[in-house]
Amino acid sequence: MGEVLKKFGRYFLLDHLAQGGMAEIYRARLATTDGAGRIIVIKKIQAGLGTNQEFLQMFKSEIKVTMGFNHPNIVQLYDFGEEDNQPFIAMELVDGRNLRQFMSRFSELKKLFPVELASHIIEQAASGLHYAHSFKDKISGAPLDIVHRDISPQNILISFEGNIKVIDFGIAKATTNSESTRAGVIKGKPSYLSPEQISGEILDGRSDIFALGAVLWEILTGKKLFAGENDLAVLKLIESCQSYVKPPSTLNSKIPKELDYIVLKSLAKQREKRYQTAEELQRDLHKFLYNFLPEFNPSDLAYYAKDLFKNEIVEDRKKIQKLNERAEHFISLDHIQSSHFNSDKHENTTHENEPTVLDSKSQPGHRIISHDKNEKIEIEPLRPEHALSSRPREARFGSSSIAQSTAPRRLPSPSSTETHSITRIFGLGGIAILILSIFGPEFGINIPILSTYLADWIGGSEARLILEGNQKGVTVAVNGQTVASNLPATLTGMPVGTPFNVTVNGSNGSFQEDVTLKKGERKSIVVSFSQEKSLKKEYKINSGTNSLGSNTILLRLNILPSGGLPIISLNGGSINIKNPVANAPLDAPLELSIDRNGFKSFKREFVLESRQMSGLKEWLMDITLEPIHFGFITIRTTPSADVTILFDGNPWKKKTPIENEKFPVGEYKMHLSNEVLGMEKTLSILVQEGRSVIIDERLEIKD
Repeated sequence: MGEVLKKFGRYFLLDHLAQGGMAEIYRARLATTDGAGRIIVIKKIQAGLGTNQEFLQMFKSEIKVTMGFNHPNIVQLYDFGEEDNQPFIAMELVDGRNLRQFMSRFSELKKLFPVELASHIIEQAASGLHYAHSFKDKISGAPLDIVHRDISPQNILISFEGNIKVIDFGIAKATTNSESTRAGVIKGKPSYLSPEQISGEILDGRSDIFALGAVLWEILTGKKLFAGENDLAVLKLIESCQSYVKPPSTLNSKIPKELDYIVLKSLAKQREKRYQTAEELQRDLHKFLYNFLPEFNPSDLAYYAKDLFKNEIVEDRKKIQKLNERAEHFISLDHIQSSHFNSDKHENTTHENEPTVLDSKSQPGHRIISHDKNEKIEIEPLRPEHALSSRPREARFGSSSIAQSTAPRRLPSPSSTETHSITRIFGLGGIAILILSIFGPEFGINIPILSTYLADWIGGSEARLILEGNQKGVTVAVNGQTVASNLPATLTGMPVGTPFNVTVNGSNGSFQEDVTLKKGERKSIVVSFSQEKSLKKEYKINSGTNSLGSNTILLRLNILPSGGLPIISLNGGSINIKNPVANAPLDAPLELSIDRNGFKSFKREFVLESRQMSGLKEWLMDITLEPIHFGFITIRTTPSADVTILFDGNPWKKKTPIENEKFPVGEYKMHLSNEVLGMEKTLSILVQEGRSVIIDERLEIKD
């Protein structure tokens, strides 16, 4: 995205690769003069989000899950820690693109992904997932039951050398991370969720297999499998995947039937019918690939990758060389400055009659006015313009420096001592110090007095924006670009004559304002946050009433199996079990919970967005409760029929065919009917725990 060039702990950030909702991704190297041997990736939580417990939990989960991984198809984690209150991970750099970018490139060329490459990529991804799914604690040997939960084209990387890597275990479920497995919380990209993710069931590796099947279907056809107008429409398609999913060969005639079978088995709605491990999927793809194209070699992918992105590869090589050269320059200057600083400290101890300034850690903002062995040492406060602690570090728009003070820098009148200090600096540092004084503040390096003097002299006509406030750990952005992480903040190099947007986001709320500055203008703005309210607590749902105003929608619940005496609540408000409807607020967090004897507790968190519900007066939500003790029923009829089973005195209704449907243990009467043809049949069935009941019936004409 753009060059950064600044030190970050023991690393030196080179450029900004990507930014998501939680983290920022950078290319980096070690911040030493011989540290260019390996370019790595630094992933760190965005400034201002370090106090967000959910983000921290996800970040820690990724560390816990992947720290012990060592597999060729999973990105390697090298190091982790915290710098400037920002947790970070140092990991392997995959010099390539993600699968989504490969698919987009083929689409631009109006070509379909070669079948053999698609099969090879998913085979390798399945190998990495099997390693993760079966990974065990290195000390106890206990299985960690890891589930990635966010498999998608964006999280499969392909290097220009043809290597395939699975990334981003940030929301992975594992026994080491109980928070990530809260019932009813859906995490992951909607189009690649498994049916059991949507229904809130306990997940295992077969959920990732479903997602990988959806990715494979998409690569082969060039179209997203589950695509709808909104997320809720997508979830509906996934819930009906048993009848919705078609063989990919219907859209791509080059796909053999053997590959159709592999794809459809991966996408079976009942996970008992899917591949039971990712290794089974990997083996079937491997067998298919070498039967379909015996001469295929994995290096073929590297040739395709280099050809598809040949222009980008050349440009990126030039860019990384320049970035590394500049990094070497600044790292060496930093080394020179450190050497002179140590030399100055040594000289100050040998010239005892010379006035000096105390180290800011020992007594900031004071000056020793006498430093003689035979005299009492006297200390007086420095004038504000001379105190080291008052020197601001300013953030320039487009720079990565962090602003730490609001006071505009004014050119001080140098004392004879300060003039002498400047003379000594030029005598010792020469041209290197002069360069560092001019450019150093952009990278967080300040030469006292000299940097301030030159900055004001060079940038005296610049427009500056001063954000007043007192809060750490915020995100300050100008036109979407992060420029600072604390308040107060002084922003220099602002656009002149054209409006720009300033946003400040923090744990206490958010602030936003459009600003237009004139040349040389210095403007101050007091940042006041609009406090965010806990919508879940604010909105109490009243069943069957419209007390929340017009910005609501009628939420109607269809709970299966029907009957019984469930306790239903939405955001803490009770809902009538006989008529489960409620006026629910739009654009507000909602939490639905259902408790019923003989069934597992159901919880789901969701938001009904006004842009998605535009024009609708009500929204129907289907919910299938999972019994604690259950068996399975499979019902096939000729012709198709409506199935009615009385359960707790209430009818449970579905259409045939029904495959491996979970059903509570018990003895039931089942009525099959086809009203159009005037055919019906009544049967008795016994559902036993853990067993399957298979009904295959031909209906009879009514008398």
